[in-house]
Amino acid sequence: MVIQFLSHAEVCELTGARTKAGQILNLKRNGIRHTIKANGWPSVTASAVTTSGQIDVEKPAWTPCKAV
Repeated sequence: MVIQFLSHAEVCELTGARTKAGQILNLKRNGIRHTIKANGWPSVTASAVTTSGQIDVEKPAWTPCKAV
């Protein structure tokens, strides 16, 4: 599975901001998951803006470990 990130131009278009602070503020306000890279610019995965809702992951059924 390859993780794809939005380019700087795509993040600018998504947020409508060209500054680090403006992009981060817009992403936080809109609840878009992102991380901050070492250089201070936000990094957004393509799946953060293309998937609707959360991904359903099957959880294993819990079974107690009773001593018999």
